[in-house]
Amino acid sequence: MDLTKDTSTALNEGGSPVPKDVRAALQRLVKSSTFAGSQRLQDFLVYVVEESLNGRADDIRAKTIAMDVYGGTPSEMSRRENVVRVDAGRLRRKLAEYYAKDGLEEGTIFDLPKGGYAPEILVRSPETFQPPPAGSEIRANTWRRPFVGVAGLFVLACFVVAVVVLSKKLADPVGSPADGLSRDERSAIFDASPMRLQAVNLANTGRDLIFPALEPARLDAALTIFKGAIENDESYFGGHAGAAQVAATIAVLTSDADLAKEMLNYADAQANRAIELAPETGWSQSAMAWVKFAKGNWPEAIEFAQRARRLAPHDVHVLEFVSLVLLYSGSFEQVVEISEDALSKIKLERGYVFQNAMGSAKFHMKDYEGAVSAFERVTEKGGPVGPVTVAYLMASHQMLGNKAEAQTLSEQLSREWPDSRVGALFEKLFANPQYGEDLGNAMRQANWKPPS
Repeated sequence: MDLTKDTSTALNEGGSPVPKDVRAALQRLVKSSTFAGSQRLQDFLVYVVEESLNGRADDIRAKTIAMDVYGGTPSEMSRRENVVRVDAGRLRRKLAEYYAKDGLEEGTIFDLPKGGYAPEILVRSPETFQPPPAGSEIRANTWRRPFVGVAGLFVLACFVVAVVVLSKKLADPVGSPADGLSRDERSAIFDASPMRLQAVNLANTGRDLIFPALEPARLDAALTIFKGAIENDESYFGGHAGAAQVAATIAVLTSDADLAKEMLNYADAQANRAIELAPETGWSQSAMAWVKFAKGNWPEAIEFAQRARRLAPHDVHVLEFVSLVLLYSGSFEQVVEISEDALSKIKLERGYVFQNAMGSAKFHMKDYEGAVSAFERVTEKGGPVGPVTVAYLMASHQMLGNKAEAQTLSEQLSREWPDSRVGALFEKLFANPQYGEDLGNAMRQANWKPPS
């Protein structure tokens, strides 16, 4: 696309860049290694910049980009406009990547604000520009330093698995139904946008990684995958909903106050975006419920959780977060009812966290045999196993008088999770700290000692 066309628009008034400088910066950008091989994104950016230089910024729409850049017949415009929206998100991420690497010292900055397609063109003063501090990107993804090495390996392993799975799914877009999608639904998504299908596949992969949530490496991997889903298709709600759930979980679990605030703000933004894109889905509603829980807003957390269950009564991942919100609010009977209803209506190939939540609820209802039975069943089915499961099993056996079994579990918890502070954590999670204290007291009776 031509970058040399003359214009009479005076962009240099008030310190704005002059057109020739804009075009020179644009040439450097499209020829950079960051944008190499991304011809469509190059054409997209060149088009919107030229339209702005020629005084037509207010007329830039998805439809005009679809017609002028992508071409096609009028009957294809609706589908082309969807591609434009996806590419706009990709372009924003490419621009961020460019200015963090190839364009780190670039003086003329292009930005594509969300909510529109007219670019912002800014001048950055070399004297005031400071590169981001080393490691600033790492901090957001390594919320507990001792686990950084493990987390990196876990993320890498998860991406290898995800790539293999996604490659198979994309090679056969109408293959066997998975993740609740029928062949026809998967085919329809693929026809509309392969990038959308990839985002859906990534998001569904991320959902399976969240629990056990006390493993930092697992949460880091899940958040990375959800961010990948957003990068593939920003307009798909699932990436945002999943990212919100993981970020809110990190905010609750981390001992770093600054990181907790950062993650909670991010989670709030992602949950709101999910609600904006798909308010009718249980996943969006359950994500908002979890964020409200992380903020300590119990009435709204319960309201969103109940709505999520009504909207998606058979979505096991929705039920996981709904059950946890209700568990920590003290609504134990409802937690048991949700799990029993799901077990009677859904054929489960493995165990899920809502079954663990039922075991926890039964402990606090003083049904200790029921608690042991629930945890043993979910463990046998391959459900999430971590320090929380061991802690509740230990406490339940102790309250039943099975002191030898409780002692064995106490030693197991101390040996395999020596830094686990589950007692203090549960006092923090429950709306009524007494429930956490009850668990901690039973654990200490089994000779479990919190780490010093």
